[in-house]
Amino acid sequence: MFAHLCRRFGRVDVDREESRVKQMKPKEACRQTSSPENILNKVQANEEEERLNRELELTTKERNELTDRLLYVTGGSMSKSPYFRPNPFYENLKIKEKEVMSLLHNLDTKNIEHREKFQELKKEINFYRNLHSRLLMDQACMKKKLVTLKQESKEVQRYLFELNRKDEDEQEKTSNLQTQQNVVGTSS
Repeated sequence: MFAHLCRRFGRVDVDREESRVKQMKPKEACRQTSSPENILNKVQANEEEERLNRELELTTKERNELTDRLLYVTGGSMSKSPYFRPNPFYENLKIKEKEVMSLLHNLDTKNIEHREKFQELKKEINFYRNLHSRLLMDQACMKKKLVTLKQESKEVQRYLFELNRKDEDEQEKTSNLQTQQNVVGTSS
């Protein structure tokens, strides 16, 4: 850009540093006089430089806007651009990113599966805990019922024993009465 400006304004042998003084050979330096034409040329040169700087800024701004539009149109990927030169480091980085993203996706799916299994196991543990507590409650109820049934069984056994004894006593009485009747009936 600077070389273009130097050629345009006729500067020769410039050190690539911006200098507003026109450099000339030593023998021409003594002949130079300041004239209104030189001042006018300097003013025109400054105006031309400012105009070119503005034009450069506008062109850069337009280029950036067009790049943004291209990114928007291509879906955010410059690789679809016909002027895109792939960078091998960038390509390697993209490949690694895809690998990492697929690994992350796999880990996420495994994490979700493990969470679901964990929830199922929690439900199963709760079910078995509840089942165990219900079984313990049922066992306690059965023990109480067994105790009451044993007591009732003992009472029934006592009742039967007493009933059996009364029956034996009555049988003895009836057999005694029969024998007495037989004795009375044979003696008469």
